[in-house]
Amino acid sequence: MDLFLSLTGFIGLGFIVWLLLKDKTTPAIAFILVSFVVAAMLMIMDYCGLEVGKALGVKGDVLNFKAMKGFIKDGVNTVSDTAALFVFSILFFSVLSASGFFNKIINFLLSKVTPNVFVITILTSLMAMFVHLDGSGAATFLIVIPAMLPIYERLGMRKSSLLLICASAMGVMNVLPWGGPTLRAATVIEADANDLWHQLIPMQVLGLVLALALAIFIGYQEKRRGAGGNLEGIKLEIEKSEFQNDKFFLVNVFLLIAVIAALVINVLPSYVCFMIGFAIALPLNYPNLKIAKKVLDKASSGAIMMYITLIGAGILIGVFDKSGIMNKMGASILTLVPNEYGNLIPLVVGLLAVPMALIFCTDSYFYGVMPVVLSVTNAFGIDPMNLAIIMVLARNCATFISPVVPATLLGCGLADVSIKDHIKRSFFYIWAISIICLIFGYVAGIIPHLF
Repeated sequence: MDLFLSLTGFIGLGFIVWLLLKDKTTPAIAFILVSFVVAAMLMIMDYCGLEVGKALGVKGDVLNFKAMKGFIKDGVNTVSDTAALFVFSILFFSVLSASGFFNKIINFLLSKVTPNVFVITILTSLMAMFVHLDGSGAATFLIVIPAMLPIYERLGMRKSSLLLICASAMGVMNVLPWGGPTLRAATVIEADANDLWHQLIPMQVLGLVLALALAIFIGYQEKRRGAGGNLEGIKLEIEKSEFQNDKFFLVNVFLLIAVIAALVINVLPSYVCFMIGFAIALPLNYPNLKIAKKVLDKASSGAIMMYITLIGAGILIGVFDKSGIMNKMGASILTLVPNEYGNLIPLVVGLLAVPMALIFCTDSYFYGVMPVVLSVTNAFGIDPMNLAIIMVLARNCATFISPVVPATLLGCGLADVSIKDHIKRSFFYIWAISIICLIFGYVAGIIPHLF
């Protein structure tokens, strides 16, 4: 029975990964439908006398609707804080973005730059980092690439260089607690995303330094290729947004600093910080209720989609993890892993995270691959937080070179670079940043228990 339950788990999660990789449906639908099919199948088998409930250690040894309802409820409860964090962080940053907050800062930077290859590459990296504060890859590409592409073309710089610099900076910034991958990993290990981010901060800082160093190196490469010239006639300015409002720019600056400071100090739950920030930002920037509703409507689609995905993930966690199926899957893998190599599993996963990013989308990686790895490493006494640190950091670096991440395809389209050329140009640079940050994590003692 244990082997059967293990195979059921692998087949179920494998089918979810297949649906996501083949783009057959949305993650939420895949999580919900497959989870309920697995749950129904197990309950029917238990009813037929196959003692599934007993094998899973269910109270009363019976896997019925009441037991499964409890598992699903527990699973959804584990993602509720994360879902709230994601929704209100999106709304908060969307309000700031709609007001022209980010555009104003970028236009100021553009007005001060010298038409120099090195300055342009560094500015591109800084812009990508700053704009990606909202955690949206699509929004970052939509702002940075149209603003910088004419400059790259005028200076004779490769468009693939623009994409590489953006991808490296955005990948490292993406580990923020309201970023999708960090939220997903925190959901799987049932931890607070802010607590996970606090562990990642030293490696994130190093990653940002490496991204800037890469930008300088790319500038050197472009200079050697003969890039250079003048920017006469180029309008270095991002167009005003539909709901532009510059009246409270300085107040918005202080509000953003206050929210981020509250996250770092950890004085309140992370989602409460964004709730308060959003509650202040919306009426401050848009006192007219009709305009405020339009801004809110525009921002809501992304927030609602991620909320639905996270609730779907909660159902998956309930059916596969809370029921004990994950433990059976981990136990079956343990029989194949010699005890002396068990502690090396997180390191191997970290080293292979970037190549795996080319195959697994963010959802399939964190909701499909991570739970299985977690169930195996738990048996070797490895802290789930350590595994999450490794998988989030190593995988995030590669987010925007992955062909199964929609924002990557958008960036390639905006820059007029094929996905093949983008990967070919960026892969080893991104992988190097990932590995260097991983090694630093071990050396600094942030990720213990290597051997």
